[in-house]
Amino acid sequence: MKQLGGTAAAFAFVAAAGPIAAATPAAAATGAAGGAVTGGTGGAASPGAAAATRRVRGLIARLTLDEKISLVHGATDPRRLGQAGYLPGVKRLGIPELRLSDGPAGVNVTKSATGLPPVATLGSSFNLELAREYGEVMGREGRTLDMDVLLAPQIELSRTPFFSRNKDQSGEDPYLNGLIGAAQVEGVQAQGMLAQAKHFLANNQRLHEFDREKPENSYDFVVDDRTLHELYLPAFEAVVRAGVASVMSAYNHLNGVWNSEQSTTLTGILRGELGFKGFVTSDWGATHSTAALEAGQDMQMWDGSFYGEPLKKAIQDGSIPEAALDTAVSRILGRYDAFGMLDGSRVPARKRIDVRAGARVAREVATQGAVLLANDGGLPLSHAALRDLALIGPTAGQVATSVSGERAYGFEERLVSPLDALRRSTKRKIAYEVGVDLTGTAVPASAFPKGLTRKGAGTDRNVDFVGDEALPVGTTAEWTGTFVPPTTGEYALKIQGWGAAVSLSLDGKELTTAAGARDSFARKWSSIVPTTDGLDNGQAEPVELTGGTSYQVVVKATGWAATIAERGPVQVRFAWVTPERRTASIAAAAKLARRVHTPVVFAFNGSGGSVGGGGDFTTLTLPAHQDELIAAVAKANPRTVVVLTTGCPATMPWRRDVGTILHTGYVGQEGGWSTADLLTGRANPGGKATVTWPKKDTDHPTLDPAHPERYYGVDGVVTYSEGIFTGYRGFDKADIEPLFPFGHGLSYTEFGYRDLSVRREGTGYEVSFTVTNRGRRTGTEVPQVYVGAPRGADVEMAVKTLAAFERVELRAGQSRRVTVRVAERQLSYWDTDRGRWVRPEGRRAVYVGSSSRDIRLTGVAR
Repeated sequence: MKQLGGTAAAFAFVAAAGPIAAATPAAAATGAAGGAVTGGTGGAASPGAAAATRRVRGLIARLTLDEKISLVHGATDPRRLGQAGYLPGVKRLGIPELRLSDGPAGVNVTKSATGLPPVATLGSSFNLELAREYGEVMGREGRTLDMDVLLAPQIELSRTPFFSRNKDQSGEDPYLNGLIGAAQVEGVQAQGMLAQAKHFLANNQRLHEFDREKPENSYDFVVDDRTLHELYLPAFEAVVRAGVASVMSAYNHLNGVWNSEQSTTLTGILRGELGFKGFVTSDWGATHSTAALEAGQDMQMWDGSFYGEPLKKAIQDGSIPEAALDTAVSRILGRYDAFGMLDGSRVPARKRIDVRAGARVAREVATQGAVLLANDGGLPLSHAALRDLALIGPTAGQVATSVSGERAYGFEERLVSPLDALRRSTKRKIAYEVGVDLTGTAVPASAFPKGLTRKGAGTDRNVDFVGDEALPVGTTAEWTGTFVPPTTGEYALKIQGWGAAVSLSLDGKELTTAAGARDSFARKWSSIVPTTDGLDNGQAEPVELTGGTSYQVVVKATGWAATIAERGPVQVRFAWVTPERRTASIAAAAKLARRVHTPVVFAFNGSGGSVGGGGDFTTLTLPAHQDELIAAVAKANPRTVVVLTTGCPATMPWRRDVGTILHTGYVGQEGGWSTADLLTGRANPGGKATVTWPKKDTDHPTLDPAHPERYYGVDGVVTYSEGIFTGYRGFDKADIEPLFPFGHGLSYTEFGYRDLSVRREGTGYEVSFTVTNRGRRTGTEVPQVYVGAPRGADVEMAVKTLAAFERVELRAGQSRRVTVRVAERQLSYWDTDRGRWVRPEGRRAVYVGSSSRDIRLTGVAR
């Protein structure tokens, strides 16, 4: 697949020759503040409203107050399609319904859609054309499934490696992040689907982000104006220039004010500085008052708790002018009109999903997004290895599409594991050991000396009602009793089910849940993989239990309502992995490794002992004793290969003992096939790391123990005190050697660089060089151009900053002259005193390399 537009400079925002003019007084005030961006509740200016078409103005004049209000807050969809949000429309005026579906990796509704790999995997491809195709799949399938708005792309920066949603965004560099996001917007919206970029603004961690029970306990996130402009706004600027229809305001406080109530950011910056013409929707449950409307948030989701009756009352008593509501409705209907939703000219929806077309893109993303972190010759697998190969790990036996929700689950019949894909594509008998048992076995009756009392139905020996023993459809049951583990040690406890929402509690504390339904459907995503017999697999954090001690256990199953798709018999199982079973599994894996030529260990994070959805990670250590597993296998066989199916970096205490490491990331529904292709050499990895991998957690700038304010927070405040020096910029500034640097990624071939030329072109530079494939295989390289800091700048600038890149595919022996443009924006910093971009004078080093630390050519920009 070719890269969109030929170079990374394809998007206009990177070529902006100067500051974006402040279009409102609020924007001008922001620029002159010289410090942190602060919020306010002043009256909303009306950028965008003046541009309303005659049709929209006519509709607003005819809408009643109640009808206007119905267009700015969520309601219940009578069709119950399983989407995230719904607006009813106004039938008498021809205003259609609006349905909003979760992204950012596929369409998440009751009916199935293509299970794309998450955006982190896409980002590692550094392929803008592929990002556009990714968006096309989502837009096309969303329209087929009767959706109108896709809650994607997610374009917040991966500021800290602990953020559980790093898998949903394209890394730590704002330039790359903006390009990948803008390409997705173009793809989605070309299908007549509205894209909604999220989350605005500086929403980079779950810890302390938003306490639903006590919002007043949510921490304030403090970010200075320069950092906002240089790191956290560029991606939003990129998608605005790509014509994004909508933006979602984030949960967190920013500089003392909720993001949903930030007139300075929503009106002054987003609409004034960046020129956004669409509408702003709250994140679900992130609205805190009717004042958000005047601040610039146009729509409340998921309900009308503030934008319903309270808004009507505020307008009637004069505390909020109806003109503010008209402005919000104008922005919303303006996008309806722009997409042909008011006059029937909208791009027509396809009648059915093209499963093969979606699968092709999903497989391509998984293939191109794989990053070969290290290779001592273990990959591609040799003929000798394939004759005597073993795969180890649960994500070898089952495909790890992704973790948590806000994605398309995929077509279940296409979920082929790497093990099965390898067996089928090589026609070989490949040995397998689970190594880490995520399914476990039903806790036996011996652990319940008095049995388990089923409320209103007598006593059961244990909870193992699956398959032929399943309970009737719609059953609701509760089991209580005394649980006595036989030995002392660490237990992995699990609650597994389908057909009912199930939960497990021990001594009055709920440990985990599974198979919960949302509106009209449920998905098997409580763990990184379902159970091996097809149940949703709720994993509790490992618990230390004392043998012979009594614990009070409660298991609940609440049968799905009749409105839930795939409703069937109620299956529920209380399962475990005992300390003895865990030790035996690792020993069996090591034993298998000793007798084969090459063992390939698949490791994961995101479940099975690490948090991956509802909260942030607490460590970059692999969960479920996988470091122990990898070390044991590597000790048994020095030819061990490790495949990482993770959504963020992981530490590697076994690194010296393992020479070959492939990071596939989460791979989507076609990931079994893509992984098989990569292992066998049918495909050559060409992905690049979009985040810096630290050797240890505390090497990362946001996790530096000397600065707890940066992530953990101090006195109710999280302060981005690292400023612009996060990710590779922070590692460079502190001169810390990473485990793997930003932009790193090897190939099954080798590339040479030569003949660098840097010349002035307009307000930027043209950088040219030659790349040669020196090996014997066709392969893809992503040469990266970085610019250094000039001497004598008025502010401290990064040691090097990504300024351009090109994805280049070359045959063995082939050379290509690559030319990219470095725009003035990439040479500038945000001057907080003057409220504009400033390009410092002086020579700049220009670096060309295979990663931020693997620099092959150095020149000077004059």
